[in-house]
Amino acid sequence: MTRWLALLRAVNVGGTGKVIMDDLRAALSEAGLQNVESYIASGNIVFESEAGADDLRALFNNILATRFNVTGERTLLRSSSDMTRVVRMNPFPDAVRFRPSDLHVHFLHKPPYEQAALNLTSYKGRDKLRLDGQHLYIDYANGSGASDLSPRFLETALGTQGTSRNWNTVLKLQEMLQAA
Repeated sequence: MTRWLALLRAVNVGGTGKVIMDDLRAALSEAGLQNVESYIASGNIVFESEAGADDLRALFNNILATRFNVTGERTLLRSSSDMTRVVRMNPFPDAVRFRPSDLHVHFLHKPPYEQAALNLTSYKGRDKLRLDGQHLYIDYANGSGASDLSPRFLETALGTQGTSRNWNTVLKLQEMLQAA
C-alpha cells in the first residue's frame, strides 16, 4: 500500500472550483481509497492505495467532475518519497528560517519544457526561482501578494500547469505522509 498526496489545482480559490473537503474525503473513501485525510480547504489529500498514479488521477478527476462539477485536469500526485525529496532539495534555507510562508513550491503536472530553466531567467523581478525537476521553488522576496510573478508567466515559461503550496503547508503535508 502506497501513501500518496493529491494536490488539487484551482479548487476553493476565489470562488471557483468549490469542493467541500468532508464530502470529497467521503467520496474518495467510498471509491476505495484508505485512510483519507485532508489538510486545509485548498485541496490537499493524503491517502493510501494500491492503484497506480494514472488510475488515481483519473479517479480524482472523475469524482471532481461528477460529484462537484469541477472539470479539467486538477490532480497532481506525489508519493511520500517525492515529498521527502522536495523538502531535502529546497535551495532557499534562509527563506525557511526567516519567512517560510513566503517560500512556495510550485508542483508541476508534467516535466517542464527542456528550456524551462532558461525561460525562467527572463524573469527580472525580486523573487528568486529555482527549478528542480517537476518542482519550482519560489522565494517571494516581499510576499506572494506583492509579487509581479504571474501564474501566466510560469505556465508559459514551464510549458505546463501546476499548483503552489507555501513551505509551512509543504512541511505539514510531508508530516502527514510520514505518519502511519
